[in-house]
Amino acid sequence: SLRGLAGFFTDYLWFDSLSQGDTFGRLLTARVIPALVFTVIFFAILLANLVIADRLAPKLRPMNAPTPEDELVSRYQQTTARYRGRIRVGIAVFFALIAGIGVSSQWQQWILFTHRVDFGKKDPQFHKDVGFYVFRLPFLTFVFDWLFAGLIIVLIVTAIAHYLNGGIRLQSPFQRVTPQVKAHLSVILGLMALVKTAQYF
Repeated sequence: SLRGLAGFFTDYLWFDSLSQGDTFGRLLTARVIPALVFTVIFFAILLANLVIADRLAPKLRPMNAPTPEDELVSRYQQTTARYRGRIRVGIAVFFALIAGIGVSSQWQQWILFTHRVDFGKKDPQFHKDVGFYVFRLPFLTFVFDWLFAGLIIVLIVTAIAHYLNGGIRLQSPFQRVTPQVKAHLSVILGLMALVKTAQYF
């Protein structure tokens, strides 16, 4: 927005008036680099799962007594068949930007994490240097929380992709979810459990 650009330029002028232009550049880097890295990571994770969802799509859908759900999915597949790759990339970029841009607000934790020092004193329970809790733990906690929230988004988007590919049929009287889809979604749920468990170690 124009207000954001005006605030950014005002900050730059203030730092420059104090002959601290280099400091402003380092602060800007501390905001941009984590956001860029996390955006790329989320993009790669989501795009990989969308590609897998397309690979696991059933080749044929029984159409003896097509339901409105079958007709909707078939119409979607016919409409998007030529642009499926672009749609995958577009969806991955959209959600990656949402998940990654917010990371820039954690620039203070990032600076502490990348400039960590030891205090030379260990805590009596876990025998870790006190500097770990001051410099590293805040950012590591954010990373685990971000990963867990990101995997929730990946799970939802992937489930929708499986639905549009025909792997999930809510109105089917028989098999509503194919074994391949169950395995795929179970892997994502397992990763979520692993991230949550690792957070406490």
